[in-house]
Amino acid sequence: MARSILLIHGMCCTGDVWRNFRAFYEARGVRVFTPTLRPLDRLRRKPPPALRALRFVHYVADLEQEIERIEAQTGERVSVIGHSMGGLLAQVLAERNRVNAAVLISPTAPAGVRTVAMHVFWNAFAVVHRLRLVPHAMYPHRVLADWLVFNQVPHVERDDHHAGLVHEAAQVFADFRLHHVDETRIKVPLLTIAARRDRLVPPALVRLTAKKYEAIGGAFKEYPDHGHWLYAEPGWQRPAAEILEWIESNT
Repeated sequence: MARSILLIHGMCCTGDVWRNFRAFYEARGVRVFTPTLRPLDRLRRKPPPALRALRFVHYVADLEQEIERIEAQTGERVSVIGHSMGGLLAQVLAERNRVNAAVLISPTAPAGVRTVAMHVFWNAFAVVHRLRLVPHAMYPHRVLADWLVFNQVPHVERDDHHAGLVHEAAQVFADFRLHHVDETRIKVPLLTIAARRDRLVPPALVRLTAKKYEAIGGAFKEYPDHGHWLYAEPGWQRPAAEILEWIESNT
């Protein structure tokens, strides 16, 4: 049975986005950990200059320290569930053999996994970033967030979710483009999950990520009625339960 699960949030988010999953799993006797990445820098009302130096690898290092802390506290290896950017972080932790199972929900794709649209987007972003036209911190515009991220969240709940968003380092986002994951080094069970109504990380891209891991026995599941904010959309209990069942069956 899964006893310890680490939940990793995505860009511009905090660990609080997992509050539904956390309560659901804790009610079933699971120890749940929902850290917020670099809270001293990312949770300020005005983004500090320190965000300029923040890189994706710093998040990886922070999570490895968190895992060491959990293992010292519990005496066991942890399973990981990552959403969006957290899905890419979960891939890296699995590649480094730091977890006993990994679940990727609408994960950011590693370098080399691209649809045509994403290939065009990253090439354009690289040019803009090289010209220093990207601000050092990113924060989701409300209208854009409603369309891309909260499209399956009830309208009356969107204000609360948007209010919980925080700044993200633009350099961390830029790092996604070049961060490779060597699937042959992954020796733990891995499940990739797509949401068919996801507009931010479209299911076509998630299927390509899942295909990357087929060769190592990676599993795939797609939820037809969910969007990017799966863990807070109506019906979130089903994926929460099925993810826990998969982890318990594979560890």
